[in-house]
Amino acid sequence: MSEQIINVDFESEMGQSYVDYAMSVITDRALPDVRDGLKPVQRKILYAINQLTHSNTPHRKCARIVGDTMGKYHPHGDSSIYEGLVNLAQDWKLLHPLIDSHGNFGSIDGDGAAAMRYTEARISEYAEDVCMKDLGYFKDQFVPNFDNTEMEPTILPFQIPNILVSGAKGIAVGMATNIPTHNLGEVIDSFILYMKNEKISLEELLEVMPGPDFATGGIINASKEDMLEIYRTGKGRIRVRGKVEVKDIGYGRKSICVTEIPTTMIGSTADYLDKVAELARNRELPAVVDIADRGDKTGECLCIDVKKGTTDEEIQNMINILYKKTGLEDTFGVNMNCICDGEPVVMGLREIYKEYYQFKKQIYETKYRKLLEKQLEVREVKEGLMEAVDMIDLIIEIIRGSKNRADTKACLMKGDTSNITFHYKGSEADARQLHFTERQADAILTMQLQQLIGLEILNLKKDFEEADKLVKRYSKLLESSSAMKKKMIEDLEDIKKKYAVERHSVICDCGEVVIRKQQETAMEVGVLLDRFYYIKVIDGSVYDKNIVQIEKDYRFSVKCQSTDRIRIFSDDGNMYTVKIQDIIKNQAKRNTSSKRKDFGGGVIGRLADKGIQIFDFCNMEREANLLYMGCPEQNLSDAILFVDKTGKAKQVAVTAFDTKNKCISACSKYTVFISDVTEEQTDLVARSHDGYYIRVNIADIPMKGKGAAGNKLISLRDGDYLENVWAGKVQDSFYVEEDEIKFSRVKLVKMGAKGVKMRL
Repeated sequence: MSEQIINVDFESEMGQSYVDYAMSVITDRALPDVRDGLKPVQRKILYAINQLTHSNTPHRKCARIVGDTMGKYHPHGDSSIYEGLVNLAQDWKLLHPLIDSHGNFGSIDGDGAAAMRYTEARISEYAEDVCMKDLGYFKDQFVPNFDNTEMEPTILPFQIPNILVSGAKGIAVGMATNIPTHNLGEVIDSFILYMKNEKISLEELLEVMPGPDFATGGIINASKEDMLEIYRTGKGRIRVRGKVEVKDIGYGRKSICVTEIPTTMIGSTADYLDKVAELARNRELPAVVDIADRGDKTGECLCIDVKKGTTDEEIQNMINILYKKTGLEDTFGVNMNCICDGEPVVMGLREIYKEYYQFKKQIYETKYRKLLEKQLEVREVKEGLMEAVDMIDLIIEIIRGSKNRADTKACLMKGDTSNITFHYKGSEADARQLHFTERQADAILTMQLQQLIGLEILNLKKDFEEADKLVKRYSKLLESSSAMKKKMIEDLEDIKKKYAVERHSVICDCGEVVIRKQQETAMEVGVLLDRFYYIKVIDGSVYDKNIVQIEKDYRFSVKCQSTDRIRIFSDDGNMYTVKIQDIIKNQAKRNTSSKRKDFGGGVIGRLADKGIQIFDFCNMEREANLLYMGCPEQNLSDAILFVDKTGKAKQVAVTAFDTKNKCISACSKYTVFISDVTEEQTDLVARSHDGYYIRVNIADIPMKGKGAAGNKLISLRDGDYLENVWAGKVQDSFYVEEDEIKFSRVKLVKMGAKGVKMRL
């Protein structure tokens, strides 16, 4: 047998394969179908469990359900099937679970379900009633499974828009879906409005169904305009927050109780408590005295007890902090992405209703067409039996005179008497007039003698009349769209009456959370930064008493207020801004001695403390060299002086560095000197690596923007660069190695002159 080598372009083959894989994930795994609101694995789980159980039969082991699903319909691993089964049963995710669970199916706090060998399940009454009840009418729409040994449904006939009621969440390749759950009664009411008037406006639909409804309850913080945009486009963001109550717990103390959590907090209530504890440790919630989950005892999920005497205003501010910083209020991104006609489409509310309405009409047409066919058969049979009873003597004579069943059927259906022996004259002529249908003939031949009893004959007539009545009813439904629509509405209202529940989530436009900042007490402090980049904050009086030692031992030091900031310039070209309060709070975590001076949520350090590395407060490179530290609030100068290695200098207005950003680009990476320009500093002396000196008036150095290059301060020889710079008055001195040199020894020249060498 000869083999043929096929040349394939690797790039195009890989590209096409990836596209095929992506579409498979999108259509066959991650996104729900707009018609029944189910992903393929969910559909297969429900079909498998419906074959094994009913809502009134005992629960079956989940391992059996998972095994049947995997072996017959979904050969992709048991863990994904069991996870899907568990999600369909958890009543904190679905307002109407599709599976009735028995055993440990996890908890709202994030506890996982027990292993499938321990748990049991069956189809819920709700799913059986609104989905599986009519499945038998759609057997012709089933397809072979993966190995052609079973048949499985391509869609389940949900009687309600399940994609809205049950919602959906999934991640595919390059796209995702996140459809919130909605209240069953509201969905039915709004869909009925759409059925009655397909041109109804979105605003009118949202009057009936104002938005999502989550099983966990809580508050949906959104305006009508937000909701209109979401349901018009199928995309948007809403804020969801927990419901909080303040309760008296006795002895004059109160507790902030989270009675309903937002849906985004499912599985992370422990994280919420950890964040509250962290805020309490950081003194952002100073009034907290106890944090506990008391769900089993009082019905609340999470409780935060506060100090006695805490005012209502302080408690409300604490609640706002909880909303802002703990996840008690979070964003839910709505993305109503689903499969429509085999393709992923983001759909608004009216588009979803349009597609589902077309599907629902197909469901009802298929159902009532088959019901009509069945009742036509019943009427046909009953009519034949009634005629047979009226001529029972002739029927018996034909049967007795026949040699086999085929001869009897031929006589009953076609009046063929050639193979029949008659005992009475005239019977043969009567037999030739018979014209029963094949179905009627079969029914006559299987008729029991007890049906000749008077009451049975009356029942036969009654059955015929009932079948005739149903035929007329079903025919009317199929022939009249208005009659069919009326029937749909009646069925929907029956479902609403049986299964609708009160809304769980409250929708209101609460606006943005506003946190009232605690009034910080300002006091004089000293900020010290040593040559090893350790920074600390000490009391201002300690700073004053030790100023000589501080100037000797520390690279930079600044006296300022505790509410101020500090700016640090480094030779990586950046300026870093750090709040002094942040340094104090970090000191508080490391130094908890009760003897420290406490204010504004932090603790002042001591001169003997090691401090905290500056890298903990900013993303400065550890190899960077610090050039300057100052406090913008205490800066009395109007400009900052910059000199770089290439011999260029400039002044930049202090206001150019006013920013709330923690890091900005501020100077050249070759900068070697930065200083405030004050009245006390009139002259600038610079020394190059090769030993050339120059002195200029600082007033001659031009003002520039912070991103501009400086003017030439000194004309350097090839290979030379500036190494040291000093600023001061004429009578001041600077040191080279250990030699003291007066500023006046260096000749005063104009900007851009060549330096001169000096004997030390």
